[in-house]
Amino acid sequence: MKNLLILILALAPLLGFSQGLKITWKDSDGREFSINTHTGNFQYSMIAGDNLYYNGRWDSGPEGTVKSVDIVKIYYNGRWDSGPDGTIKSVGGLKIYYNGRHDSGPEGSIKSTSGSIFQQF
Repeated sequence: MKNLLILILALAPLLGFSQGLKITWKDSDGREFSINTHTGNFQYSMIAGDNLYYNGRWDSGPEGTVKSVDIVKIYYNGRWDSGPDGTIKSVGGLKIYYNGRHDSGPEGSIKSTSGSIFQQF
């Protein structure tokens, strides 16, 4: 029993770290966007009347991914971008930067963000 308790205490910090941090943004109309810093899991909400647009075969994002939630455009990293291929590069005017091989965080995890989700038209 004592060994089990020690094992649980030793693994507890790793379990917390593995879940990552969820970064959430909201636009002025009430749409909410979030991304997990470790897994890259991207989520969004819509408001009444919104349309979803998806990337097709000839678009710049991975085929079948969300291209925009109504007027909020979503861009993805490609092979020649600084972030991992297929990860979210920006949501509206908000840019997402990823840890690289020589950074202090896990490679491919979110390093920082800059800008605002609000877009200039």
